Amino acid sequence: MIDTHYDLLTIAYLAYLKKDSSYLEEIVSYFRKDNVRGVIANLYFMSEEEMIKELDPCYYQKNVSVLEMFCQAKHVLDMYLPDLDILYSIEGADYIKDEVELERLYDAGLDALMLTWNTPNKYASGNRGSYGLTEVGKILLKKAISLGMGIDLSHANARTFDDMIALIQDTQKKGVAVCCYASHSNSRKLCNRERNLTDVQLRKLRSVGGVVGVFAHLGFVLPAIYPNIDSRDYYLQHIEYISSIMGIDHVALATDDMNFCKDADPVYGEVSIYNYANLATEVLQTLEKKYSKRERDQLMYYTAKEKIFDKIRNYRKGRGIIL
Repeated sequence: MIDTHYDLLTIAYLAYLKKDSSYLEEIVSYFRKDNVRGVIANLYFMSEEEMIKELDPCYYQKNVSVLEMFCQAKHVLDMYLPDLDILYSIEGADYIKDEVELERLYDAGLDALMLTWNTPNKYASGNRGSYGLTEVGKILLKKAISLGMGIDLSHANARTFDDMIALIQDTQKKGVAVCCYASHSNSRKLCNRERNLTDVQLRKLRSVGGVVGVFAHLGFVLPAIYPNIDSRDYYLQHIEYISSIMGIDHVALATDDMNFCKDADPVYGEVSIYNYANLATEVLQTLEKKYSKRERDQLMYYTAKEKIFDKIRNYRKGRGIIL
């Protein structure tokens, strides 16, 4: 299995700050035991107040650059998971100074970028904001594309999503390939949350060759009122529904595991549909209800490998690819 969204770089950075790698070691044991073969690992940024509350008072320090944080987190993660196929991403570009720092991050190993988390920033708005891409946001996004980075559209509000799709379409028309995806987004038709994608957004993402990572988080899988609904069966319905619009070869799987924050908010320990210690095995059991082995392999591995991991790696070799 490849997991298209896990905040592993944040977990690694917290292990470094706290000088305690026990939680990271637990995750490593899960991955090895359950044949998790790849992951998009995120370094996660929120508002300063929320980072203090949910992560650690020392997590973000203004005298420590995003580049320094990324390099330290990557170093720790590479030590503990040297044999895992990892793409390195930043979720929330709020504290990246400009396109110059972005290029330095890329040279240090950053593979992908999500411009926003829920909160608006100088580049774009997430679901708590009303505006779309700003002028400096367009500059940063164009720089990321020119480097061959993966562009993650999860968390973008409606205007930001449309602005990003439009810029990607214009870029593709000029003959430049762009790897884009929504790493952890579900169907808004089945669960009416702003973080989920409408049918129109799914079609737009498909039109630019994008991928959706369907993620196993109760709050974004189940509708607001869900008596007598099996959460895993309903997760399967999200996969089926999004596949009916995107095609099964444009659908992957994600966790968005937030267990590492449960000390700050116990709800994070209660939102998972699957046991992370047996994630791949339990997801496979769900998919077996509906899909053939070839289709299961596509959903669990090949879509993410071929349409995200391989593309970004090839782009890195060519510093941006001409179609």
